Formats: sequence, structure tokens, C-alpha cells
Amino acid sequence: MSRFITFLCAAALIFCASSSLAQPATEEKKETAPVQKKDTASEQMLIEVGGVLLPRGTLTIEPSIQYSHFSRRSISISGFTILQAIVIGTIAVSDIKRDFLQGALTTRYGITSWLEAELKVPYVYTSFRDVKGPGTTDITERRIQSTALGDIEGAIYGHVIKEKGIIPDVVLNFRAKSPTGNDPYHLKTDAQGNLRELPTGSGHWGFSGGFTLVKRSDPVVFFGGLNYFWNVRKKVRENIGTVDPGDSWEGSIGLAYALSEKFSLSGIYLHRITMKQKLDGRDVKGTFVNYGTLGLAGSYALSKNTYVNLSVNIGVTNDAPDVELRLSIPFNFKIF
Repeated sequence: MSRFITFLCAAALIFCASSSLAQPATEEKKETAPVQKKDTASEQMLIEVGGVLLPRGTLTIEPSIQYSHFSRRSISISGFTILQAIVIGTIAVSDIKRDFLQGALTTRYGITSWLEAELKVPYVYTSFRDVKGPGTTDITERRIQSTALGDIEGAIYGHVIKEKGIIPDVVLNFRAKSPTGNDPYHLKTDAQGNLRELPTGSGHWGFSGGFTLVKRSDPVVFFGGLNYFWNVRKKVRENIGTVDPGDSWEGSIGLAYALSEKFSLSGIYLHRITMKQKLDGRDVKGTFVNYGTLGLAGSYALSKNTYVNLSVNIGVTNDAPDVELRLSIPFNFKIF
């Protein structure tokens, strides 16, 4: 009997010792377990390109400022050439520079988990400078500046297919643009007929539709999209006629890389082709536009609901701006 009691006591001591030794190992395993974190900065960049929608009941208010600069050097010859060497006539050199500074307030709202609405209200400053005869003794300069409301835009995004396996996320978009800015057909002129102001809008209603594809391969996210823009023609004035500004196709492709939970970088190439304008059904020569830009952007999370986005785009075609800078600070609010 005493041996049996001694055996039970020994077994109890061994069980307690093994339990106390096993407990630290369990705690150590818990301490070293990795914690999964969401790359919020990377997701914010995808919201900017329309590849990710806001959660249901989330409101974003995004003030932004964008600067674009165009510079063109043109040379025209009034006369003719002999053997492409001797010029008979006059040579006119013109240096044209255009600057756009646009401040905008964009609001986005997550209606459901798959539907989002957007409204953008821009205010535009534009400057035009034409220097004739640079590099000669006969130099003339003309400069025009204007500041006014731009074209207000509204958009709807729908997340129709969710990523699964090789199938990417598919987000459809529909956008409408109103002619609220100063149109190019009713600008003020001086007594000599020279312009005194510049347009801040297109003067036409515009509608676009397209899609964005998103495929994740941690830590990289690939995205691309295709959009079609329909610019509505209208009759301007009796002395001008019916103007069709031309429709456009736009394609883009890029990738975003999450360097950390708070900071991510992205690169994107965008190309847009606009067909020739038409006046009373006839093509207007020299109005075909080939627009291509290559951009680099970064997003930093200041807090859980506040971000800073900065992008730099360089024009790679003659019709694109030389440089384009954009800074935006989106603030997210959970409504319900």
C-alpha cells in the first residue's frame, strides 16, 4: 500500500514538472508567431487608379493640386527652298509655353462593398506665353492668364469580379463630365481680335466607360485598364457650326510595390489617342492627338485614415505635357 501511494506521488510530481516545462515553450511559440499586416498604402494607390473600392459606409475627402507644363518650339518658313539648302523668304521662330495649375476637391463614398460613387470639382489656373523671334533682335511676347471653375465630373465604380486563382479583380467604371468650365467658343477678345482669356473646360458634355484589372502577387500588385471617351458634339454658333471634339481611347498598365505597411511605390504608363475634331461633319486637319506619359508615384500613410500621395509624370510624346506633378491628401471617414 505504501509503495502504491509512493508511486502515485511520484507520478504526480512528474506530471507537474512536465506541465511547467511545456508551458514556456508554448508561450515562446506565441511570441514568435508572425503577424499578418495589410499594406494600406498600396491599397490607397489602387483606389487612386480605380482598381480598389472603398468599404461600405466609408467617405473619402481628397483635396489635390496638379501642375502641368507644356513647351513647344516651332519654326515656320514663308517662302520656298532650293535644293534643301537655300531659303528664299522669311523664317519665323516661335517659343510657346503653357502652364496649368488645378486645385480640386474629390469625394468618394462606398455605397456597398461592390459599388462606389465619386464627385470631382476642379478650379483651374492656366497661362499661355508665346515668344516670337527668340534668339533674334526682333522679339515679341504675348501672355494670357485665366482662372475659373473647371469641368465638374462624376463617376460610378462597380466591382464585378473578385480575384481568385489566375482570375484578376475586375472593376467597371462609368464617368460623366459637365461643361462647367469656360469653353473655348465664347472667350473675351480685345479690339484687335486677340484673346484676353483662356478656356478652363472643353465646352462639351463627355462620357466614358471602361474597366480596370488588378492582380496581386505579394508584395507586388499589377494593374491595367482600358477606357473609351465619348465627347458629345454640339452646335456652337452660327458663324462656327457644329463641333465634334473627337472621341478617345485610353489604356494604362502599371505595378505597385509595398515597401512597408505605410509606404508604397508605383509605376504606370498611360497612353491616350484622340481622333480628329470635326466641324460640320468634316475633319479638322492637325487635331489628331497622341498622348503618352510615364509616371512614378508614392503613397505614405500618415495615420490609419490619412494618406499623402505624390506622383510625377513625364511626357513621352509631343502631345503630352513635358512634366506633370500631382499632390493629394485623402482623408477617410467611417460613416456607419
